[in-house]
Amino acid sequence: MEKIVEKYQRMSIRYKLILSFLMACILLFLINGIVYFDLNETVGQIDSVYSSNLELNQLADGLQKVQDTLYQYLETKSSKALEQYYVYEQDYRDLCADLNSETVGSSTALLEKNISNISNTYLDKTDETIEAKRGRDVSRYKEGYAESQKLYQYLKASIDKLNTDIFQQNSEHYSSLRSTLNSVIVLAVALLCLIVSVTILWILFVTNSITKPLIELAGAANEIAKGNMDVSFPMVKTGDETTIVAKACNKMIDSIRNYIEEIKVNYEREAKHIENELVMKNDLNEAQLRFLQAQINPHFLFNTLNAGAQLAMMEGAEKTCLFIENMADFFRYNVRKMGEDATLREEIESVDNYIYILNVRFANEIGYEKRVQQKLLNVEMPSMILQPIIENAVNHGIRGMEGYGSITLDVYAEGDVVCVEVSDNGAGITDEKISQIMENRYIQKDEREAGSGMGVGLQNVISRLKRFYNREDVFTIEKNITGSGTTVRVMIPFEPMSQHIAGGNEND
Repeated sequence: MEKIVEKYQRMSIRYKLILSFLMACILLFLINGIVYFDLNETVGQIDSVYSSNLELNQLADGLQKVQDTLYQYLETKSSKALEQYYVYEQDYRDLCADLNSETVGSSTALLEKNISNISNTYLDKTDETIEAKRGRDVSRYKEGYAESQKLYQYLKASIDKLNTDIFQQNSEHYSSLRSTLNSVIVLAVALLCLIVSVTILWILFVTNSITKPLIELAGAANEIAKGNMDVSFPMVKTGDETTIVAKACNKMIDSIRNYIEEIKVNYEREAKHIENELVMKNDLNEAQLRFLQAQINPHFLFNTLNAGAQLAMMEGAEKTCLFIENMADFFRYNVRKMGEDATLREEIESVDNYIYILNVRFANEIGYEKRVQQKLLNVEMPSMILQPIIENAVNHGIRGMEGYGSITLDVYAEGDVVCVEVSDNGAGITDEKISQIMENRYIQKDEREAGSGMGVGLQNVISRLKRFYNREDVFTIEKNITGSGTTVRVMIPFEPMSQHIAGGNEND
């Protein structure tokens, strides 16, 4: 049954309608055929009720004709009367041949058999009478006629009685047949009404299974036409063309939604890109200004520093020469990388120069240790990231502390991220200040902090990293486990610069 239902559901709408029409026609044809045969059989039984009475009437008429032609021939002795006698006599014999000749328990059957036997005797007697008349044997044909007359009277009475008895039986049978006929008519009408009702219900079911999904599809299409793109077409499982249309419409609306969403995302991405570009330019300019507060011509500065380095070398002041060269390299990197990206190698070299300059200024008070995996030095990153972190560690970590201050730079890979850690053993940092810096809500409180860029430089670095890599997990600040000192960690993803969503080159 389930297989039949599945096959029906897979049919097209056209075949469903044709199948429904054929089923309705077949049912009506079968019911009409059954009713026709029942009615025809009942009517045939009704027609046969009085056929036996008609046969007995014909038998009585045949007997009467035989007796009449016998009398006419005896009176006139005409050849015409003799011919008619023989014709009627043969007809009567034929009618008698159809009568019952077997012994049965029914009284009518016994009477019918008796009439058949006496009729044969009667016909034999009439034949003898005709032969005696033709032989001019007057006494003999008179005697034969008298006997045949008696037999005729008896046969006539017997036929009338049999006819009456059979008529009474047929009357009773006719009443039952009429009742049966009425029942058949009522049953036929009931069956026709039932079939018509079932057919109507079936047609309603079929039309509803076809039109209901179409109405639902039309409603969804109307909502979409009004601009409601959140509407989905109903999942139709009729298996016909409606299911194909519903699936196609759902694919179409999904494609439209995806297209609209893609346009929206591209628009937001472009707006974000422009915004990030502007902010990163501002942040970079702010970082650059911290190193170029004086409006000095870079070429003049580099030429002057190189001239000083050559003069110190000629005078034999090697330390002074090395100091001036480191200063020149440090400032050259900062000026050259304005608006450009750098590699991790370049950033570390700039930090090396910066630490050297500080140690010359502060008489080697700053310890500096590097642990760098060489294979990671070519990783690209924004410029001027590590130097502000080192500067912050010096100014707010180890400067002014008792004892020997040290800074450690670690570079290592962790999964798909390059980690750059700057650790110091200085005064440390409070949790509140960490939250303020990470949430970009740190405010400088005094001139010392304002002059040194306390917090602001790190906020600038964090902002640039987030926009550059378009992700949040790029920077952390932690207190050391020992209780003194701070560790700043920069997480650089392993991605080519051209693939960054936020824009690879800050000057784009």
